[in-house]
Parts: sequence; C-alpha cells; structure tokens
Amino acid sequence: MPPGHHSTAAQYDESELGKVFDARLMRRLSRYLRPYMKWVLLAISMAILAAGLRVLGPWIARHIINNYVPADSPERRHGLTLYTGLYLLLLAGMFVNNFFLAYITAWVGQRGMYDLRKDIFRKLSKLSLSFFDLNPSGRLLTRTTSDVQVLNELLSEGVVYIFADFVLLFGILIAWLVFDWRLGLLLVFTGPLLGLAAYNFRIRARSAYRAVRVRIAALNSYLQENLAGVRTVQAFNRERESLRRYSAMNGRYRDAQVDTIKHFALFFPLVEIISYLAIVIVLAYGGWMVAGRGETGLTAGDFFLYFQYIAWFFMPIQDLAEKYNIFQGAMASAERIFALLDEPIQVQDPPEATKSAPLEEGVELRDVWFAYTCRGEEMGNDGRPGTRSAPAGEEEWNWVLRGVSLQVEKGQTVALVGATGAGKSTVINLLTRLYDVQRGSVSYDGRDVREYDQESLRRRMSVVLQDVFLFSGTIKDNIRLGDKEITDEQVRQAARYVNAERFIQRLPQGYDSEVLERGATFSTGQKQLLAFARAVAFNPDILILDEATANIDTETEALIQDALAKLMRNRTSIVVAHRLSTIQNANKIVVFHHGRIHEQGTHQELLKRDGVYRRLYELQYKA
Repeated sequence: MPPGHHSTAAQYDESELGKVFDARLMRRLSRYLRPYMKWVLLAISMAILAAGLRVLGPWIARHIINNYVPADSPERRHGLTLYTGLYLLLLAGMFVNNFFLAYITAWVGQRGMYDLRKDIFRKLSKLSLSFFDLNPSGRLLTRTTSDVQVLNELLSEGVVYIFADFVLLFGILIAWLVFDWRLGLLLVFTGPLLGLAAYNFRIRARSAYRAVRVRIAALNSYLQENLAGVRTVQAFNRERESLRRYSAMNGRYRDAQVDTIKHFALFFPLVEIISYLAIVIVLAYGGWMVAGRGETGLTAGDFFLYFQYIAWFFMPIQDLAEKYNIFQGAMASAERIFALLDEPIQVQDPPEATKSAPLEEGVELRDVWFAYTCRGEEMGNDGRPGTRSAPAGEEEWNWVLRGVSLQVEKGQTVALVGATGAGKSTVINLLTRLYDVQRGSVSYDGRDVREYDQESLRRRMSVVLQDVFLFSGTIKDNIRLGDKEITDEQVRQAARYVNAERFIQRLPQGYDSEVLERGATFSTGQKQLLAFARAVAFNPDILILDEATANIDTETEALIQDALAKLMRNRTSIVVAHRLSTIQNANKIVVFHHGRIHEQGTHQELLKRDGVYRRLYELQYKA
C-alpha cells in the first residue's frame, strides 16, 4: 500500500444521499438485471396491464349501474348477469396478473441481489490489507446487508411498479376527460396542491432520511465493535458505559426515525384531504348539473365512476412519494456499493504472473523500505489523496522498515526478535505479499515476489499467528480450510503429528466436533495446536511463526514445543518471537531495532556481544 493511501470507498460517507435518480448508477445496476431481462420486461408488461385492468373496472361498473340497475326486466337481468360475470372475470384476471407480477419482481430482485452480494464478497476477499486498515468492518458489513437490501427494494418495488403507478395515474386522467372534460379539468386543478405538498415532503424527507442513514451506520459500527471486544468490555466492567453510549446512539437513531415518520404522517393525511376536496368538487358539480341542466346531469353510475377514480387517483401519488425515498436511498446505497467495487486493489498480479515452484534457494529482502502511512497528505493528479508513488523526502513517511536486507536460505531457521513495533511482523507481511514495498525488493528464489501469482506464492507458505483464528464449522474443516485435496486421513495425520489428536479424541464427535465462533470453547494452547495441524496439512515450503509460542498455558506447553520441533524439522522456518528461550537453536537470530537490523548471528554469538539481544536475554532470564 502506498503510504498515505486513502480508500475511495471511505470517501462516500453514510451521510451522502446522492441524486434521486442517477442515470450512470442505474446503468450499472441494470447489469445485474440483464441476465433476467426477459422476466423484467414481462413484469413491466404485467404492471402496465394491472393498471389498465384497474382503470377498466369502474367503466364496467358504471355501465351496470346506468343500464341494468334496477333489474326490473328480463333484458336487464340478462345484461346484469352478463356484465357482472364480465366484471368477476376481470377481477379474476387482476388477481392472477398481480400474483405473478409480485412473484416475478421479487424473483428477479432476489436473483440480481444474489449476484451483487457475490460480487461484493469476491471484491472484499481480493482487496489488500491496506484497505481493511482504513475501513471499519461494521461499515463494510453494512454494504453487504443494509445497502444491498435498499437496492433490493428498488428492484422489487420501485422500478417495475412505477410503470403501473404512471399508467394508472394517466389512465384515470384520460378517463375523467373522456367522460366529462369540464369536470376533468376541475379535478386536474387539485394537481398544484398535490405538487406543492409533494415538493415540501421531498425537501423535508431528504434531510430526515439523511439523518437516519448516518445514525444507523454509527449504531451498526458501534454494535459490531462491542461484539468483537465483548471480552474486554466484561473484563474491565464497562457494560454500563457501553450500554450508556449505545443507548445514546440508539436514542438518536430513534429520534431520526420518528422525524421521518412525522413527515410521512403529515404528507399522507394532506393527500387524503385533497382527495376529499376532489370528492366535494364532484358532488358540487354533479348537483349543479342536475339542478341547472337536468337533461345532462350526472347519473349514479357517473358518480360511482368518479368516486372510484378519485380514490385510486391519489394512491399512485402516495406510492410515488414513497418511491422517491426508495430511489433516493437506493442511489446513495448504489454509490457506496459501486465505490467499493471500484476500489483499486493495491497488491495485484502482473498480467503474465509466474507460478511459484518449490523453494530451491531461499528468500531475501534487499534494502527494503516500507511504511504503512504517510505523515503528510498530498493530492495526486486524479484529485484523490495519497496517490503519489514516491515521497519527496524520507522524513514524510512513517517508515516501519528502513533499508532492511535479510537472507533466509533453504532449510534454515531464522528468528526475528526485537521490541514491539520494531518491524518483525512487517517482514512477514512483505514475504507473504500482503503488502508491497515502497523501496527495495523481496525475492523468492532470486525472483521478485511481485512477479509471482499471489495464490501460488502463498501456497508455498504457512503462517501461524499468535491470535489463531478458527472459523465456524468442524475441527476437520478448520484444519483443511476448504481445500478438498486434503483428505480426512491427511487431516488426522497432521493433527497426530503435532500432538493435537489427544484433545480432539476426547471431544464427543472428534474431528467432526463443531467449532464456535473464533474457537471460544478451546484453550489458547489447543487453538495453537490446531493451527500447527493446519500448517502441516498444507505442507508448506516456508513455515512462518508470528509470536506463535506466546500466551501458552503450561498444560500444553510441552506438547507445543514438541510440535514446533517437528514442524521446523527439515523445513525453511521464519520465527518471530519474544520468548528468546524458544529460538536458541535457530541458525540465525536477527535483532530489529527501530526498523533496522541492529545485529544478527547465532544465540551464542549474540550473547558474547554487549548488544540489544544480550540485554533482552538478561531481562527475560532475570524475570
């Protein structure tokens, strides 16, 4: 990661709402509907048909009322039966059409969101660690849950049904004007009132909706952080303080939701009042026509038609107001999701990457300078911070490694020691190419690691960390990590080899025993043994132990030391350790101090010098 790099995804804060309609984003969203386009077109056609059938219904009812009620003659009874049957047939058609319309739109929306979630997960799994250093996991979780759900609402309820709303709206307007153009024009005059109400609602709802998005994102991030650190919270009796802060944030989210509801509660009754005003216009106009011009007065069927259309005329207006919020939220969610999908991957394979072969010579760091961050911000040519490729001066970088040169030959065990923050774990990150260097080079068998395919390169290495991460699933799954080439017998052999089988066999289901989140039911030593078994199962050329012997309980320490000896036998090993007693037999011990190699040699050679290693050893020996 270039120091000073800032994630593009981080630029799109939760408070950004974006445009109500963004053609560029809609084009990108349409890509997820393209495989199902024939179903989308079918759904749109059915939505238009649904609106048309609804407009047609009152016409039939008006005809029945005006011509066949009361049914006081055989001809009228026959006509009533015929048109009533036609009306029932229309209702049955509406039911079938609406059922398939709802099912198809939901089906298409879910398929599209399935593809989108898969793309997001694929992107997250490929992004470099530098991205996760700058983006909280709670925000990223929101991308794959809340933001995708908002887009699902758009695809399932917004895009298709908006056609039905407009067809119903204009269909009713045309029907009004066809039956009585004067009354139709009178009713159209209610439009400005609706427009003013809708405009006011849009302005106020936008602000309220922004507050809701900001506060739910903050609430989710805080909740995720507390769940991850629940042990620390309980160990330091911070439950009350955590609850107080969560309650305050929860209260702000509640208030934002209530503010949004207030605007909806004001808008919809206002639309209802305007609809009653339209009914009053119909009654007044009809009464005037009957009184002044009886021969052209409105019939009972005409009144039914207009009342029915008035009730339905304002429904799509209310729906469109709701869809405004859906569109607004969806555009903001789409902008954030596509910002994530467009996030540049810092560590990439070259176009013609080389597949790594089994280790023949060794690995080497040559004059390596590396920093995670930059002290100063400088804009790149594209306007984004931190895009420059090289610093103007060395003092501008927070260097973690400074001119480090280190060679590890095949079959050697090399130990890295030093104070916290000296750069030991960074060496491991560069060897496994989780980050790329700013200066110098890291090579595998004499070839720069940036020329290799990352997957094949990491397949040659196994890393055992101090904080072992166990996934939900079985013990067997955690050892093979989904690699189907590793058989059950190989899993058992690996566990037996590192002394893990002893405690596994005591479990009720043995290797099929379920592992809780992060291996909560296992001791630190047991988790370390499982990590060793995992390393053996993958049979790496290079074994990397990053503080893997720290925090070991005394009960399993002997088992772990024996497992370590077996793991490193006839294997190239790089060990990061604070406990110097565990590395005395290393072929070479490299002492880091403030990002540089201060001294190196064997255990005995370093003890003879009056240097950093001897002082560290004496401090631990006295302790």
